[in-house]
Amino acid sequence: MTTYDLTQKTNASTGQRIVPSHNEIRLQNLEDKVTSQSERLEHIVKLLNELSEKKSTSWDNSRI
Repeated sequence: MTTYDLTQKTNASTGQRIVPSHNEIRLQNLEDKVTSQSERLEHIVKLLNELSEKKSTSWDNSRI
């Protein structure tokens, strides 16, 4: 007859699911929106910096 050690952790599923609460879902959605906005703003700043560099270069060349 086979004996099993029930104190050892196994990979068997118990069928239990962890469901985040409504507040946790809202918080995650807000964090996602903030991250998205931050990425967009970084892109805009990069474009503005490139434009500023081009303007300063063209200004310097026009003075020569």
